[in-house]
Amino acid sequence: MNPNTSRAPGSADPATEDLPAADAAAAALGSAEVSFSRALRAEWLKLTSLRLNWWLCLAAFGLMIITLIATVFSTRYLLSDPSLQGAGAQLTGLGLFENAFSSFTLVTLLMGALAAVAITTEHASGSIRSSLAAVPNRTMFFTAKLLAVCGFIAAITAALMALCLLVLLPLAGFHDVMPALLEPELWWMVLSHWAVVIIIASIGFGLGALLRSTAGAVVGYCLLLFSGPIMLGLLLALTDGARWVEELMRFEIFALQRQFIAGSASMATDLSVPLAGTLLLVWAGVVLIPGWLLFTRRDA
Repeated sequence: MNPNTSRAPGSADPATEDLPAADAAAAALGSAEVSFSRALRAEWLKLTSLRLNWWLCLAAFGLMIITLIATVFSTRYLLSDPSLQGAGAQLTGLGLFENAFSSFTLVTLLMGALAAVAITTEHASGSIRSSLAAVPNRTMFFTAKLLAVCGFIAAITAALMALCLLVLLPLAGFHDVMPALLEPELWWMVLSHWAVVIIIASIGFGLGALLRSTAGAVVGYCLLLFSGPIMLGLLLALTDGARWVEELMRFEIFALQRQFIAGSASMATDLSVPLAGTLLLVWAGVVLIPGWLLFTRRDA
């Protein structure tokens, strides 16, 4: 049977033969009226019930709290020490947010691990067979899980953004460096960081679908993010600053992230913001599309 098509109500499915009786019965009943909304809700419940996901979220909040504490104390030190008044005079509200938001690079790593674990744990535990018995359309299952993961990460990242605003806005007001709340640059900084975390973390989901191994997906995710800058930096040194290497460096993930978040070209060689955002989506698609194709074609 084609794994991408739902079977008729009441028909048998070989995938349920090795399952316990309760799981097989649930799968048979669940397949009678499979809808995308039900599949999405089921995937959301799985995410919220997985303990590791909450540990990763707590790690992200802990990292953000540490960053904000460091930002508060460093700002207070810069503005209170007379010998640093020259440097403190350069502090702006946007600069304050940029310093705190730098930790979102590490948040992206944690959320990418969360996205990878969301699919690899099903393969590791064998529950993928029950899931596919309940939702035999693999494309529907993959899409529902991806959207649930992205929605979960979006909610966690939004909560981290709210925490930053709750701390940084009063801090900026206290030190008289409050940015204009309607300033487009401020809200672009917030929204672009939020979008970048979701887009880059989805790469972890694609690697999880490709490799079906938690360790392999997480390590591969970190290598994909960090090996590009390192290798291109070494290549730039070996080629004595060749122009073609400098061109390549504009297209690695972290460089595209910087160009997208900047909101405007900060250097003459920068790509336009829409192009940088589009290329980030292309990076995600390069991993997600093969992951989806393999998921729909190979055995569970």
